[in-house]
Amino acid sequence: MNILNLTLLSLLALTGPVPAADAPAVVPPVTADTLSEALPILQAKYIDFKALGYKPGDKLSDLVARSNGEISLSTPATSPYPPPPILTANLPGNILYWRLATFTPPKSWLDLGTQLEQARGNTAGIILDLRSNLAPDNYAGAAQVLSFLVPADITFMRYLDQMTDESGLPSLPILGHKINAPIVVLTNNQTSGAAEALAGFLQADGALLVGRPTSGKAAFFGEQKLSSGQVLRFTTGNISKADGIPLFGHPVVPDISLNVSDHNEKAALILIKDNQILDVIQESAQRHRMTEASLVQGQDPEWDDYLASLEQKPVLLSLPVIHDVALISALDSLKAIRLSERTLGSPATTNAATPTSSSVQ
Repeated sequence: MNILNLTLLSLLALTGPVPAADAPAVVPPVTADTLSEALPILQAKYIDFKALGYKPGDKLSDLVARSNGEISLSTPATSPYPPPPILTANLPGNILYWRLATFTPPKSWLDLGTQLEQARGNTAGIILDLRSNLAPDNYAGAAQVLSFLVPADITFMRYLDQMTDESGLPSLPILGHKINAPIVVLTNNQTSGAAEALAGFLQADGALLVGRPTSGKAAFFGEQKLSSGQVLRFTTGNISKADGIPLFGHPVVPDISLNVSDHNEKAALILIKDNQILDVIQESAQRHRMTEASLVQGQDPEWDDYLASLEQKPVLLSLPVIHDVALISALDSLKAIRLSERTLGSPATTNAATPTSSSVQ
């Protein structure tokens, strides 16, 4: 890795936020004309207009406040860059990593499914990185990913009439094959909409969630551009997990919750986007890997080695490197799962009955 880039990213992580592509837009002031135009749209399309308790004299800002986040008004989002496609990488230990900043395949879903099928037999674990996903409304893409990994889970199919692809047309997922490997899902507070629904469904299927709770904003939304140039966004339908609890207002909580620095995580995701994932997991020939004894004792030899190495470097190079805590935790969790599987598969337990389970692990 280029030392200058390393130093700059370290400074960014310490001194200020790394700009995010999905930074909230500045909301223009609401005018009376905006209300008169927005009102019939909400009456016709918003999921529960009566619950807003509209009365003459209300402003649109009043309705927005009463909607508990289900109605918003903003300027159109613009980006000079195309959405980043799904990034795939093979990590040490036969771990397959998918970075899903969006649900856009590099070439096609069929091609991505073929790659997954080819790797299926040799994969020791899969990490799905749904942190800071930029496609909260692409439920068709999220359903496609779920169908690759757990074809038996048809939860998304209950909402087929509300799921559309990027062309706006209903999309039926291409079915895959069950992956007989543990799955770890990474989430943060910017895992929203379709991404958090996918995380919740996979968790129900037995996947391990690592990171921070999701945004709690999963629902189906409609948008209408007003004559003022503003975009009116409103809920048109709810989406729920198998237990029937709506995801909107109920964040998906990880199985392993982490206290993560926003600055460091954003910087790590930038490096991952630039295909420097081995740098953020500190993977090298000299790395002291986590062992079963370390897990039991609660030690982290990798981090201890890193701290010790700082004492041997010049001051300029002693700035903290970007350390992706969530991703490293996911890798260590997969190691722990494999250790557990080897223990359960020992001669002393081979005669024990194996319970039937639908878990992806």
